[in-house]
Amino acid sequence: MDVPPGLIDSAAVLRTGSGTDRIHREFRAGKLVRIRRGFYVPTNDWVAAQPSHRFAWSTVAITRSINGAVLTGQTAALASGLPTLGTPAFVELATTQPGRSGARKSSLQVLGEDSTALEARKIRSYPLRYCLRSGMEPVRHGEFLCVGLAQVTADIMASAALSEALVVADGAARRLSGQWTIAPGSGLMSVPEMAAAISAQPNEAARQRAEFVASLASPLPESVGESYSRAAFEFLGFEQPVLQQVFNDRNGFIGRSDFWWPRQRVVGEFDGKAKYVDPAMRSGISADEAVYREKLREDRIRALGYTFVRWAWSDVQSPDRLKRKLLAAGLRPRQKR
Repeated sequence: MDVPPGLIDSAAVLRTGSGTDRIHREFRAGKLVRIRRGFYVPTNDWVAAQPSHRFAWSTVAITRSINGAVLTGQTAALASGLPTLGTPAFVELATTQPGRSGARKSSLQVLGEDSTALEARKIRSYPLRYCLRSGMEPVRHGEFLCVGLAQVTADIMASAALSEALVVADGAARRLSGQWTIAPGSGLMSVPEMAAAISAQPNEAARQRAEFVASLASPLPESVGESYSRAAFEFLGFEQPVLQQVFNDRNGFIGRSDFWWPRQRVVGEFDGKAKYVDPAMRSGISADEAVYREKLREDRIRALGYTFVRWAWSDVQSPDRLKRKLLAAGLRPRQKR
């Protein structure tokens, strides 16, 4: 989890020998937002920040103020570097005490009456939620203690929506594959720790959900958008495609496709904006050149006798729109049994 600059930790200020009177004055004047007792962010920064930044500040404030805090759920996934579908609604901590589980009211405070302070009060905060966990073996990621990879992945697969769960599961499969923990062609259930974490889920329904997501998980998707799309295919009733298929023609290598449905002769591509606007993803070429090369690649694949369909993030967020695009390309949902 990348934590942006700007968080003011009163205890750290005191350790430098400085006082905190100025912090308290600025807080009372509405110039600082108090995330949690002793932790502040300039109000202007809070209003201008991305949700992921506000979430990171909130996570740091909570973990530094609670002794032995262990992150779990989507929060642990983020802190340990797994991909997630958006910013979690809560900062989740693990607890072994049944009576402690549940959400706590947000501790965010904003004083002052100027326009920035009023705007800050409207912005979503990230309250604390305790989740019951047993047999934890925390792993450190930077300054954060987190539930281990297998446990956090199994918990999310068992409880989250398919779109959220598959994004995390694909990320876990990618990491375990990179560590040679998963043999080529094997799935998450082949990892003993993952199988054990799924078996330990609290009820049969949770275990079945986790096993289903684990059966779909793959190390091959290269972005959150691709994993999100795979969840949408399942929701809409389409069969899961072949991933990262290599295409060649008489002139040689064409490229790899995100998705390929060989039986229905359809090639699909999730068009994330980043591959056109992010210089790091364009390999040094201009955005116009990137678009032109994509068009040439698509034309060569079409020449092999395939239909080519593209969609964007907004299409996946509107499943009916994505379904219309897939149907127009020639895909048909699986037959109901």
